[in-house]
Amino acid sequence: MNSNCSFFAQSGQIKLNNGISIAYESFGDPANTPILLIQGTGATLLHYPVSLCESLAEKGYRVIRFDNRDIGLSTHLDSLGQPDWAAIGPLVGSCKAAPLAYSLLDMACDVIGLMDALNIVQANIVGASMGGAIAQLVAIHFPARILTMTCLSSTSGNPARAPGDAQALSAMSVPPPDSSDPDTLADYLINIYRTLGAVDSDDILRKRALEHVRHRHWDPASVNRQLAAVMIGEYCDRREQLRELKLPVMIVHGTADPLVPIPAGKELAAAIPNAMFHEISGMGHDISEKFVPEITYCITTIAKKHR
Repeated sequence: MNSNCSFFAQSGQIKLNNGISIAYESFGDPANTPILLIQGTGATLLHYPVSLCESLAEKGYRVIRFDNRDIGLSTHLDSLGQPDWAAIGPLVGSCKAAPLAYSLLDMACDVIGLMDALNIVQANIVGASMGGAIAQLVAIHFPARILTMTCLSSTSGNPARAPGDAQALSAMSVPPPDSSDPDTLADYLINIYRTLGAVDSDDILRKRALEHVRHRHWDPASVNRQLAAVMIGEYCDRREQLRELKLPVMIVHGTADPLVPIPAGKELAAAIPNAMFHEISGMGHDISEKFVPEITYCITTIAKKHR
C-alpha cells in the first residue's frame, strides 16, 4: 500500500475472492469506524471529493472511496462483451433475469468482498445514484455487516416513479466522441456534469474530468455494462425488502436533481422504517464542493446513531 499525497490518505489495489481487483483510497485512522463510499454509473472514486473524505475523516471515521468493478483502476470486464440491448430492453421493470455481464447484486457482493479483504467486520455505507441501489442491496442481503446507510440521489427501484428530465436523460445517452484528446473527452464529461446539476467551477470540473481521462482508465465501453445492470436493477422494486430494514438510514436528495426527481427520494425514505430524509436546496445529481459540509452533516448524523 502506497502513501498518497492527500491529507490522511492511502491508496491501494486489492483482489477480492471473486477475482475482481478493486482500486481504493482510505482516509483517516484505520482503527476508526469505517465509512464506505459507493459510486454511481460510470463514476470513479473521484466523484466523492477529497474534501468530503477528509471532512468525514476529521470527524473520527476511516473513509474508503473506491472504483466499482468495470470503472477506473478496478478490473475491467472487456471479455464479457457489450450488452444485448434488444434482449435487455423488454425486461426493464420486470425483475426477471436478463442477459447481463453482471448485476447490481454482484456489485453489492463486491462491497462485502472489499470489506472482507480489508478486514472490516461492519461499516457505515454511503451510496450515490446507482451506488444508492447497491447500498440498499448490501443492507438487504448482508444486514449484519452494515451499521448505517446513507443514500444520495437514489430511488426505491419503483418502476412507476416519475421519470427524470428529458435533457438529463438525453445527455446520459450521448456517446463519447471518437477521440483520444484529453481536453475533448474532458469537455464531453463536463457537459454531462453540468447537465446533471454540478455547480462547481469550470476549473474544478475540468480537473476531475482530466484526472478521470488521464489517470483512471478512460473506457466508455465498460460504462455500457454498468448501465445495463442499472436498467434492470434500478427498475426492480425493492420497497417490500426495504420495509424489513432495521438499521439507521438517512436519505439525502437535492431539490435540483434533474435525473432522479426529489419525489423518488421521498418515496425511498417512506419505504424504510424510521428513515430520516434531508433535502439539500439547489443540489443536483452531483456531489459538488459547495454541498460537502451539508453532506458531511447528513452522513455523520446517521452514523452517530450506531456509535
